[in-house]
Amino acid sequence: MTNAKRSGRRSVPTAGNVYMLATFTLSQAKLLIFCSGMNRKIQAAGILLFLLMHSHSFSQNVDGHWYGVGIVQANAEYNNYMSELILKQKGKTVSGTLNYYFMDSLVKVDVNGNYDVQARKLTLKPFLMIYYLSPNLKNSIDCTMSGDFIFMASKTESVLLGGLISDALHSRTTPPINFRFRHSTDTAKLVVKDEPEEIEKDTTKVIVAVPEAVQVDEMFAQRSKVFTKELEVTGSTIRLELYDNGEIDGDAVSLYLNNKRILNSSVLSHKAIRLTVELDQDKEYNEISMFAENLGTIPPNTAALILYDGKTRHEIFLTSDLSKNATLRLKRKK
Repeated sequence: MTNAKRSGRRSVPTAGNVYMLATFTLSQAKLLIFCSGMNRKIQAAGILLFLLMHSHSFSQNVDGHWYGVGIVQANAEYNNYMSELILKQKGKTVSGTLNYYFMDSLVKVDVNGNYDVQARKLTLKPFLMIYYLSPNLKNSIDCTMSGDFIFMASKTESVLLGGLISDALHSRTTPPINFRFRHSTDTAKLVVKDEPEEIEKDTTKVIVAVPEAVQVDEMFAQRSKVFTKELEVTGSTIRLELYDNGEIDGDAVSLYLNNKRILNSSVLSHKAIRLTVELDQDKEYNEISMFAENLGTIPPNTAALILYDGKTRHEIFLTSDLSKNATLRLKRKK
């Protein structure tokens, strides 16, 4: 006989308990009712299992910002799609925006779909996307793509694995685009124009430019500088994030500030290389250069450099090879 029967009384649920019960699934509610008829030890174990089930059900959610690079599944090397997928889930329905770079232009497109919690499958309904062989944004051709992704979660990260495929009519001429989206709050959204952006407080140690080995500096000096962009900055220090802007093929680069190395040879990937750099206040211009240590398996070395100046975020594409150093020029705003 349970305690409730011995006392002849039943517990009256509080408003908070009623609210919690309302958020649970039917099967979970049945488990809780079943547990109430057990002794206290078994009841406690059952309730713990119930809470774990409840927590697990809420973890299967695709809300938020997802970052990845779309790799065109073709024999040759083509433009890749550096992308941000912003999703909002309501029940089984998902809506949001896909922001992606095509060449050097940002494209934004609305997406809609469904998420199957049991199968952990995200399906995006057909939408228009720029055809991978388009010469540029202005003269681009649209193709219809739809998406299928599997949600995978671990203690360290959550990812959406899958890709986009064309409609049946164009399947022979439009290859799939494979993505590995990673859920993240580390990086601000992709932008075309520089705009204020709230960012987390930087805890990276400030790296001050220090001359390195003479032979490396000589190799750097032998290559010509190609100025990619000139930016006005307000801060005395800046934050940098460096990614591979394409297929991961073993590209290794070093970074230089005013001809002095500040980042030793590092292999680029879709995971950011982060550092904070103190600018030289006595110079009218500060220059950040990317030195190609190799060409990887698919030359040249290409990278996306994200620069944070206070709350303003800039995104620059850099291309270096064994004869030239992509260089960004920074001017202190007065």
